[in-house]
Amino acid sequence: MQGNFIMLQKDDLKQVVSELVEELVGKKTLSDLTPEESDEYYTRDQVCDRLHITYTTLWRMQKEGTIVVHKLGGRNLYSKKEITSLVTSKVQGTGNCESKV
Repeated sequence: MQGNFIMLQKDDLKQVVSELVEELVGKKTLSDLTPEESDEYYTRDQVCDRLHITYTTLWRMQKEGTIVVHKLGGRNLYSKKEITSLVTSKVQGTGNCESKV
């Protein structure tokens, strides 16, 4: 068996793979986010803690369209504005209920 072989140093290989992934995916990586942008998103763990839900419930809410997921750098991130408005709408929605006696 004959073939062409290329020898690369570890750092060179990392650079080549990184460039290929960026080209193929074409999305921002987490390291490309500005500090302001990174402060605008929650991670999956943070959303679950904030809403007091499980990962399964979060997944179901994404499938239903209740929560919008943003894929950045291969991670699922959630807009703080969207989560806050969701919490506010749920609190206002339950607060307006009148009890019937």
